[in-house]
Amino acid sequence: MSDRTSDEQAKIYEERADDYDALIAAEDADGELRAAFAERVAFEGARVADVGAGTGRVARWMAPTAAHVHLVERAAPMLDVARLRLEADGQLDRVSFHHADARELPLDDASVDVATAGWVFGHFRHWMPEGWRAEVDQAVGEMRRVVVPGGRIAILETLGTGHETPRQHPGLDEYFAHLETRHGFTRTWHRSDYAFASVDEAARVMGGFFGEALVAQIRDRAWARVPECTALFCAER
Repeated sequence: MSDRTSDEQAKIYEERADDYDALIAAEDADGELRAAFAERVAFEGARVADVGAGTGRVARWMAPTAAHVHLVERAAPMLDVARLRLEADGQLDRVSFHHADARELPLDDASVDVATAGWVFGHFRHWMPEGWRAEVDQAVGEMRRVVVPGGRIAILETLGTGHETPRQHPGLDEYFAHLETRHGFTRTWHRSDYAFASVDEAARVMGGFFGEALVAQIRDRAWARVPECTALFCAER
């Protein structure tokens, strides 16, 4: 992460974990993504590794019915927020927290039934433009290592904020194709819109992360509900 963009993104995770959590709390307003994830990933009763867990968005979906969820996250402030949220949900007995990198998981071989990564590896494509394939391969390889044979691996990635259907993005589309052709993932896409109490709230919360261009679009279209598309990639170990 040497360029300015990656530095700013990393700073968000280190310094604005609560703001980030408020942003993602507004996403998937209709629960379409969460329902598709539950159907395709089948985590009920499973031991799960949630890689790049952030503030525990995906872990909170799984913890109530999974046997156990390991949250792995390299930004300690994000993990602290995840702990608070899961404690508030009464789920601390079902989870454990690991301050570690996605490319070196602190878990034993074949120790979980499911591995997930929500909005994680797409950053490699931007942060490491020359070596992203090797970084993705290492991270996916770690997920395969810790999952039992026949287990499930799932990756979530954005297909466009402010878009009603999946948008084209040369860099990310290249990464998506790599997941499919190199690693055998299959893809579905789902609407996962953000919903806010007002246009002003939408502009304020989303502007802090996505910039003035999206703010202008929100105000121009009077969006209190901001469209979002998300890809769900799944593969068997």
